[in-house]
Amino acid sequence: MTTKPELQTEGSFVAGLAAIALFVVLGAVFMGVSFPAPAGFGEGASITKSLGAAMFDIEPSLLVGDAAVPAEGFLVAFILIAIALDAALDGALMLAKRDEEEEAVAADGGTHHGGDDS
Repeated sequence: MTTKPELQTEGSFVAGLAAIALFVVLGAVFMGVSFPAPAGFGEGASITKSLGAAMFDIEPSLLVGDAAVPAEGFLVAFILIAIALDAALDGALMLAKRDEEEEAVAADGGTHHGGDDS
């Protein structure tokens, strides 16, 4: 028979009060700060083409004319995100391969230890 969860009260209330105080302080800071008006790109700006031109070291005005955007700052972020996604994909493949090997061991009862099949 299952029982319903009970509230744990053995812990220290100091940590909870510290978390609430931190929340209040950060809330007051964020509510009191003023941000400048958002500045966007001009009408018809071609960010994607400018980023492609920056990747291949081509003058952006050759591809997009007057709609070029300075994209070098975007390029660093783009490459860092690409590296992070590549690492995540490599990790997922590694974990999937490890799972397949464990399933193979489980399928033969754990008697096969690798090496020759003889």
